[in-house]
Amino acid sequence: MSEIIDKIVEGAGQVMSEVDKGGQIQSAISGLRHRMAEADRRRKLSTVKQEIQDLQGKEAQSINALSAQVLALHEAGSLTQPELVSLCKRVDQIRAQIQAKEAELDALEPVPPPVEKSADQQVASQPPPEAVCPSCGVSVIKDAAFCQSCGAALVESKPAIPIHFCVHCGAQLREGARFCPKCGQTIPSNS
Repeated sequence: MSEIIDKIVEGAGQVMSEVDKGGQIQSAISGLRHRMAEADRRRKLSTVKQEIQDLQGKEAQSINALSAQVLALHEAGSLTQPELVSLCKRVDQIRAQIQAKEAELDALEPVPPPVEKSADQQVASQPPPEAVCPSCGVSVIKDAAFCQSCGAALVESKPAIPIHFCVHCGAQLREGARFCPKCGQTIPSNS
């Protein structure tokens, strides 16, 4: 059996030699192999670059988490390493500078002119004396929709108006409609 296969391979080689006397097929195959190898190399290169970028992002997240933990230890008064304490004190100084600049900005912003409001509007628009999260009790930023500490919703959402659709064609219906404006079918009373 192996003799037959060897003869077939030899015969195929002879046929290829006869057909490809100028070497064009062999050079085309060689060029195609080269381009496929180059495309594979570029694909692997791109994959490795993306993996490096992903790992660098994870590294940055880990450094941020480490920094936050060190600052939390500093604020709790339990950080003892002098090098880290000095770095945390520098952060405290920068925070104080930010607060001073924010106060300066508030002083520079124009004060809007007072608007005449009725007594009902004045009572309704006055913010609570201190806005706190109803879920965790942390003081929250004025007009915030969600608590920055626990993520709880701070503004009560209005209930959505129910929307009704025709059971026959799917067209939107007005409240209390008895017939579909699109297909004319009778609307069952429970939809």
